[in-house]
Amino acid sequence: MKKNIFKQIKNTLPFWGIALLMGVTACTDNFENINTNPNGLEPSQVKIASRFNQPIVSVYLNYQNRNYEFQLQQNLNADLYSGYMANPTPFNGNKNNSTYSLQEGWNETPFKAGELYVMKPISDILKSTEALDYTSIAKIIRVEAMHRVVDCYGPIPYTMAMQGGSSVPYDDVETLYKTFLAELEESVNDLTTFVDAGNAEANRLSGFDIVCGSDHKQWIRFANTLRLRLAMRLAVVAPELAQKTAEAAVGHKYGVLVAGNNNVEVIDATLMNPLAECNIGYNDMRAGASLVSILKGYNDPRLPIYVTQVGWFKDKGISQDIKDSQGQNTNSMGQYIGIRQGAIVDKDIYQAYSTVNMSLETRMADYTGNNVQLSNHLPWMKVAEAYFLRAEGALRGWNMGGSVKDLYEQGIKVSFDEYGIPASEYVKYIENDTGVGVDYEDPHNAANNIKGVDKCTVKWDEAASKEDKLHKIINQKWLAMYPEGQEAWSEFRRTGYPKLFPVANNFSASIANGDFIKRLPFPRNDKNANAAEVEKAVNLLNGPDNEATRLWWDTGRNF
Repeated sequence: MKKNIFKQIKNTLPFWGIALLMGVTACTDNFENINTNPNGLEPSQVKIASRFNQPIVSVYLNYQNRNYEFQLQQNLNADLYSGYMANPTPFNGNKNNSTYSLQEGWNETPFKAGELYVMKPISDILKSTEALDYTSIAKIIRVEAMHRVVDCYGPIPYTMAMQGGSSVPYDDVETLYKTFLAELEESVNDLTTFVDAGNAEANRLSGFDIVCGSDHKQWIRFANTLRLRLAMRLAVVAPELAQKTAEAAVGHKYGVLVAGNNNVEVIDATLMNPLAECNIGYNDMRAGASLVSILKGYNDPRLPIYVTQVGWFKDKGISQDIKDSQGQNTNSMGQYIGIRQGAIVDKDIYQAYSTVNMSLETRMADYTGNNVQLSNHLPWMKVAEAYFLRAEGALRGWNMGGSVKDLYEQGIKVSFDEYGIPASEYVKYIENDTGVGVDYEDPHNAANNIKGVDKCTVKWDEAASKEDKLHKIINQKWLAMYPEGQEAWSEFRRTGYPKLFPVANNFSASIANGDFIKRLPFPRNDKNANAAEVEKAVNLLNGPDNEATRLWWDTGRNF
């Protein structure tokens, strides 16, 4: 949050709240509005290509660079709960999402983003064209966006949404996931037919494709890898469907993402990565203690690429040392020190801690020592994730086109290659059989100190148990997917890996101390406007509508 005339409320509202007070944006309050075209135009009045932009950039809700909406959609929930990040700002007197005192006004944004900014424009595209490639890509985008919404709340409106009316039924998670997989399979088949018929001209997608480089085959590979991701989520609750789907995706003629393919990410010079604004513009987010603990413990060369040192950004006036509880310097300059989630924070102190290594300017990542910054691209899926998904599939006995060990190590190699890390560093890294998550010490408040909790090492061990092997795979996938917190939070809930530090202060009435948040409650606005259907949706959960209830695929076991 920027220091300005709103200073008196800087510890109460995130930047988006100030924007709302100034009338910068309007909020959709009910389903009747959600079922109305937000652009005010009928589908036939808008060119197909131009209608793709909003849903593409709204996967992260960064439409028209509305960074404050991303702050609510992901940064103040999934990015925290993934273990990647932590909050230096004492919103609401430290009673906020970071300390499990969930803020209703924050937590409805992912729902609105999906229904209004993705579902509606995709519905309009599908009504306006029968072109196999356009309709297939539209469905792929919809699944990519909406599975993230499902993974926040559980049941949501989907199969009956966008059909008009003031109330819409919710679908249960099993129905939603099976629908997503069916739509992805249909899209892959249709796109394959389109490509094989010779219809994929080089410039056909150039009017809107800022994700896959106007490459139809890359959309197929992405859709197949997304099938693999969603199939893995069902490995325990629907193992036969999961295996069949995963093997079909990997065995498809165009396959899944592999080394040499690009990451699937939004690349557009007109877009700012909203995470950079949350970290550097607002100073409302910093590196999480769990992330730094594991990177340090592994002596991971991605540490300076992912995370800044204390004294990280002199231009922002945050070059000071961290103060102890007596106001004295702690000699922390140049160290990597994250914030433990749930800590009682003072922004003047905690904004000096390490943060995500990003610039407000567009800059590609490269490997040059301590001055490396993450790209401002918006990642949907990294190639490395595909290898770790296949490694887990192979661990489960599925045909993934390689051995568990080879796929695991290839995933690490692809992640290192992404940042230009030398091969010698990779070889040394995969032989590390001693490094584990290190202890956390808070220079300002020793009450937050905690011993390292993740004891998993990097080096592959064929003699290890299946559970220990899975732990290795997920830890490395978690590191490779950074900083995309939504998928990291989902996989942490599904597997329990990596082992994260519990929140330092837990103000939830539902989550036991030492346990972790499982979902976001249903949105307040829909409880008011779609009350009867929300009441039915609660019955589709495995428990009450609170943050401690597990989603359908979150079983608490891995095999």
